[in-house]
Amino acid sequence: IDCNGKTFQSFLFFVVAQGEPQYFEVGTTLTLEPDVSTVPQPINTIRWKYGTGLVVDWDPSGHTYFGSFEGRTTLDPKTLQLVINRLTLADSGQFSLETNLGTVGTHEVKVISKCVYPPPTPSIKTQPLACDVSCALKCTADTTDLGPVSYEWKKDEGPWTEGVELKVMESSNTSEKFSCRLKTSVRTSKASIPKDNPLYKPVTGMSTLKGHIKLFGLQKPPQEVTCCFGLSGTNGLCCLPSSACCPSKARDCRR
Repeated sequence: IDCNGKTFQSFLFFVVAQGEPQYFEVGTTLTLEPDVSTVPQPINTIRWKYGTGLVVDWDPSGHTYFGSFEGRTTLDPKTLQLVINRLTLADSGQFSLETNLGTVGTHEVKVISKCVYPPPTPSIKTQPLACDVSCALKCTADTTDLGPVSYEWKKDEGPWTEGVELKVMESSNTSEKFSCRLKTSVRTSKASIPKDNPLYKPVTGMSTLKGHIKLFGLQKPPQEVTCCFGLSGTNGLCCLPSSACCPSKARDCRR
């Protein structure tokens, strides 16, 4: 059942090896798979445990499943692989494997509610609100119950790159806009609304019109008739071949 009370089928499968805790969604299928090549032989009994309780007990006479794991769990005695279907929040915890020759290993599993997914779309805040030399952009969202969260940033239309919650900028940065998004162990949020770089200063000295690039200041007008007009706030002229421009404020000029 999903967060809205609707029935759904899950087709996500996760294989967990020993090591750091692993995070999974409610309703998915978990596979605990030890490296059987490292397990002492011969194996006459297999016992998977959840905390101090039993999940399954096996010996040559057959399997015995316990508690809430009965009916949704299978054990392969040849590979020692344990498969648990339809994960619930109550399945969070430590699973351990024992044989007749001792403990093989443990696996830490964290099950996260599907109700918090997809992760919330973050927003970007400027710190401090007014800055002129150096400032920071903070990627913010409610990350309660999300588990470990990482951040990714994008400059203008560039690629996403890994980062941290707080992005420090200097006045030398030439990116016009920034976007951020959250990543959990299993999902990625939508991108934030792009945030203007408060330190961004457009490059001056060039302008584009109808695909032509004009240089201001020291450009030498060509021999042919051109349309030239002054640029507000500059000492230069914008000059184009007469066939390329007909602005009302332009005037014909010759060398």
